[in-house]
Amino acid sequence: MKYHILYSIIFNFFLLFSTYSYSADLENGKQLFKSCTLCHGAVGQGIKGGDFPKIGGLPEYYLNRQLKLFVEEKRFNPAMVTIGRLDSMTDKEKENLAAYVASIDIQKEAPSLTIPTFTGNAKKGKKLFKGDCKTCHGSKAEGKSKKAAPPSAWQYSEYLLRQIDFFKSKDRLHQSQKDEDENEDEDETFVEYTQEEITDILTFISTLDDQIH
Repeated sequence: MKYHILYSIIFNFFLLFSTYSYSADLENGKQLFKSCTLCHGAVGQGIKGGDFPKIGGLPEYYLNRQLKLFVEEKRFNPAMVTIGRLDSMTDKEKENLAAYVASIDIQKEAPSLTIPTFTGNAKKGKKLFKGDCKTCHGSKAEGKSKKAAPPSAWQYSEYLLRQIDFFKSKDRLHQSQKDEDENEDEDETFVEYTQEEITDILTFISTLDDQIH
């Protein structure tokens, strides 16, 4: 009988341990974020022009994944690692940082921030987006956690264009989390698009700026 009680105690202990979830320290994340503000802005609003994206409010699942990729140099940006101090952060500190950035309410913190509409054909862009992008990024470009795909509806069009150029030149991989985990080849989506078609897609996305808030 005593063995049954002992086994029960051990089983419940491991059950409790396995269901425990780490509670992020947002104050710690806020302090760590100070090293990111030089490039990404005080509230993660980024800078127009394509170099520094808007990251405030990005989903935590995506931020955590990108931090991991930068540290592992699967996304190459030495400044992100050294100036941003990612190379000296513990795993918990990176989780705290991601949680804090995800908690930022951009509409409240930067209400005047808007995304200029690209000058392509939004109607054509919508058709292309629905055909190839919707599956991972959502019908309103709101992102999908199960695909580890970020929202793009509120991102600077110039930044998105720059990332697409990286995808086309193989300087950055364009793949889902599932693809990455299974070591599958990246897709060739953007290679087949003309520059005009890419502009049309980004034009459509830029019209969705207020659709996911």
